[in-house]
Amino acid sequence: MSSGPRIVVALVAVVVAALAVAAPASAANFTCNHTAVAECGGVIGYVAANATTYGAVRSLFQVSTLAALLGANDLPPSTPAAAPVAAGGVVRVPFPCACSNGTGRSNRTPTYTSKNGDTLDAIARNVFGGFVTYEEIADANQIPNPNVISVGDKLWIPLPCSCDPVGGEAVVHLGYSVPHGSTVEGIAEEFGVDNATLMEINGIADPSKLQAEQILDVPLRACSSSIRSNSLDSNLRLANGSYVLTANGCIFCSCSSSSYQLNCSIAQNKSSSECDVPKCPGNLFLGSTSSSGCNVTTCAYNGYTNATGLNISVNPVTNQTKCSSNAGSLERGLRGSIWRAFLTSIHIALIGICFV
Repeated sequence: MSSGPRIVVALVAVVVAALAVAAPASAANFTCNHTAVAECGGVIGYVAANATTYGAVRSLFQVSTLAALLGANDLPPSTPAAAPVAAGGVVRVPFPCACSNGTGRSNRTPTYTSKNGDTLDAIARNVFGGFVTYEEIADANQIPNPNVISVGDKLWIPLPCSCDPVGGEAVVHLGYSVPHGSTVEGIAEEFGVDNATLMEINGIADPSKLQAEQILDVPLRACSSSIRSNSLDSNLRLANGSYVLTANGCIFCSCSSSSYQLNCSIAQNKSSSECDVPKCPGNLFLGSTSSSGCNVTTCAYNGYTNATGLNISVNPVTNQTKCSSNAGSLERGLRGSIWRAFLTSIHIALIGICFV
């Protein structure tokens, strides 16, 4: 810590005891044993204690760009930094996550500079919404006495996160602060998560003991993609209702629950000289599709490298999702034609009988 003036925080024994009961030793139980991916993207649902702006939230959590924050919240890219966030509003905050020793924490970010009158507990609860505890801040910053900090100390705030797959599938782990009156079943339904899975991941044995402002690990289904493993954004994972700019801002990728397939296209306001994106066979542009019978081929984003300048890759992805639908339509059409022919023959026969 810095050699600036020391601030000794005297805690009354009763207060210490109260905090020990009210605050768990860990704000969340985000295990991260996934060895194949050392880093990934984490996200928390930050609840604004007071009215603020997206620019202020970005500054507090040191999100890399405003576009990254807007994308996590599915807001238009033109949204200004001064756009308001009401008190109690929830903002999804993205950050880099790193796994170590079975635990996931934000990768050395964000940091907070302590001010006169600050305590670690106040910083954890009031500034960062209870996503960490004062013990975790003290441990991450090797502070021997959490009751003693200095004005001007630069503190790393270790936000909880994970890179682990769930059920063999890649997911986006959302740090979620439980609202008052919520239930485990209601939260699972809200986010489309299996109730048993949510309880298992968070070590919940008795759902009736869920507490308000408890931090849960909510695994959100991620869109699948064709990004190759050696791409600089190989760990890109997006949940439903989010987007991101990647490949040095040249590629716009989004995730929708309609297909849960990553949809990528050339970013708006980018020229071909800035972003040289190759075409797929058949002269398909990135994001465009072609059909042949039951097969639908999409020119999909395949990743990028910067070894000798920006190199963006694409590849054709073919699926047969229309086959069953078309087959069903064809079958229904044939049945309808046969039925109409049958009715027509009866009608003609009746007319013939009348003439006779």
